[in-house]
Amino acid sequence: MTETFVLRTELAREMVQHCEEGRPQEACGLLAAQDGEIVRVLKMTNASASPVRYSLDPQEQFKAYKLMSDLHLDLAGVFHSHTHTEAYPSPTDVRLASEDVPYVIVSLASKEASIRAFRIIKTSWTDEDGEIREMPVELVG
Repeated sequence: MTETFVLRTELAREMVQHCEEGRPQEACGLLAAQDGEIVRVLKMTNASASPVRYSLDPQEQFKAYKLMSDLHLDLAGVFHSHTHTEAYPSPTDVRLASEDVPYVIVSLASKEASIRAFRIIKTSWTDEDGEIREMPVELVG
């Protein structure tokens, strides 16, 4: 059975807006959950300041993890945008994946943003490659 990535429509809009505001660079952030339901979009700065790659700002990432800990939230996903390509993990996305959570990609390549989610499966998080498994995305509310 395939795991479904469920996200409230209002949070999807917030995530897409952050990605659109990040143009021309890729935008990024984290998704936080409580009791298995995503409840918060944590917008972050793309430390790479690049239109073709992203990296989470280390200081912001530390603050985000502390906030999640303080609020008893769990990391539920990592998101970033692709400004001119489809929402599918690039080789760089796979190489840099280091969390056992869904990776959500927002494509801004067409007029309406596209949201897709993926599990990146690796034997070791230091591996250069891994298996990409797409998850159905369900927007609710």
